[in-house]
Amino acid sequence: MPKMKTVRKLSLSATFLISSSTMSTTPLLAQAEPTQSLYHYESLQIMLDTQEKDTWSYSGSTGPEFWADLDEEFKACTHGEEQSPIGLHREKLLEEDKWSIDLDYNETEFSIENNGHTIQANVDDHTSNKLTLNGTVYKLVQFHFHSPSEHTLNNDYYELEVHFVHQDKNNNLAVLGVLIEEGDTNETLANMWDVMPDEKGEAEETISLHPSGIVPTDLSTFQYDGSLTTPPCSEGVRWSVSNASITMSAEQIQAFQDLYPNNYRPIQEIGNREIGYHY
Repeated sequence: MPKMKTVRKLSLSATFLISSSTMSTTPLLAQAEPTQSLYHYESLQIMLDTQEKDTWSYSGSTGPEFWADLDEEFKACTHGEEQSPIGLHREKLLEEDKWSIDLDYNETEFSIENNGHTIQANVDDHTSNKLTLNGTVYKLVQFHFHSPSEHTLNNDYYELEVHFVHQDKNNNLAVLGVLIEEGDTNETLANMWDVMPDEKGEAEETISLHPSGIVPTDLSTFQYDGSLTTPPCSEGVRWSVSNASITMSAEQIQAFQDLYPNNYRPIQEIGNREIGYHY
C-alpha cells in the first residue's frame, strides 16, 4: 500500500492550467498522445458488465499490470492515450480560462451493492442529481469508493476516494472524484455503512441519502480528459477532482478497508495533456 501523508486544503483564488511539461510524475505507461475520443453508451454498458466479472482484480496475475491481456475489451488499459488516474500538483499552475462546475444534488434513494471490486451506490432516478460541467448537464448514475485514493495530490495519497459517475444526454461520462482523509465521522455515509454487504451482492434495503454530504463545500477542482480507472479503461471521460477533501472516521475508513484494502489503480502518465483548474 502506498505511503499516505495528510494534506491540508490550500486556498487558491484563480483559475489555472497545468502544463504537463512542468509535471513530475513517474511514468507507468508508454508516452501518450492526446485524443478527442467520446465516451458512448456502449462503453458505459461494458463498464457495468465488467464490474460483474471476476476476470480482473487489483493484484497478482489479474492485477492492473495485466488488465489489457485479460480481455480484448480491456486493451485501452495498456494502449490507451489518456488514462486515469493521474498525479495532481497544486504548486505547478499557470493561469488560464475558467472551467465552470455546478452541482445540484438532492435527497435520493440508493441501492447499495458489493460488486466484488468496491462498494457502490446505484440510483434509479437519474433526474434527481445533476452535475453541470462547462454548460453540459450530466446526471448521476452511481458512486463508489477506492482505497487508498487513486489520484494523488502533491504526490500524497489519501485514505479513500469516492467517484461520482454522471452521464449526459449524449451518453458521455463525467466523474467527480473527492478525496477522503481521516477525521470526523461522515454522518451522510453512516446509514450506507450500516447496510454495506460484506460479500458480493446487493443490500436488501435501499437507503435515502443526500450526496452533497459526501462532497466538500469548496468545489475548487482539477479538470482533465481521462478514462475509467477500471477495465475496460475506456477514454473520453471528463474528470473533475476536488482540491478540498472530506473526512470519515477511522472506524468508517477501516470498515471499508476490511473489505477492499487496495482497490486502486496506480498513477498513469499525463503525456501531453493539459490539466485545468477551476476555483
